[in-house]
Amino acid sequence: MKEKRRFYLLILAQAFAIVVVIGLIFADSITLSSWLEEPTVYTQQKLDCDLHFGPCEVLFEDGISLTLSIYPQAIPLMEPLSFVVKTEGFSPRVLKGKVYATNMNMGIHPITLRSTKNSNTLEGKIVLPTCLVGNMRWRVELIMPKCSDEPRQAAVFLFQTTR
Repeated sequence: MKEKRRFYLLILAQAFAIVVVIGLIFADSITLSSWLEEPTVYTQQKLDCDLHFGPCEVLFEDGISLTLSIYPQAIPLMEPLSFVVKTEGFSPRVLKGKVYATNMNMGIHPITLRSTKNSNTLEGKIVLPTCLVGNMRWRVELIMPKCSDEPRQAAVFLFQTTR
């Protein structure tokens, strides 16, 4: 009787494993990651701000702000870019985020900004891919550290590149 029960448990475990593997094969990574992400409130820069000409700011309702500058300001593709963020109202040691194109799938490019000697400044580097089509519109999402049970917050910055 024990062996029969053990046999059925083994069959059940194998069936479960097969279902999980098949599910993972059919689930694309973007959909899977969106299921795993926490609810997020996004706050966007002013639309008239252009990162090619200077820094852009996102001001949250609680008075905290993030100001992003990208160097070089020409924002060339396939070259290292420095993302510099100045914060007001808090001093995180690390900010994580992602950069992705909104008008074509160019992949999701993670970025980590780390604090510099100046406690309210963070910096990170990234290389963005080029595209034959050109005129790519990019979205930067910087995730704020979560401090409460409220949904996490993210700053959104937009910019465009040409070939």
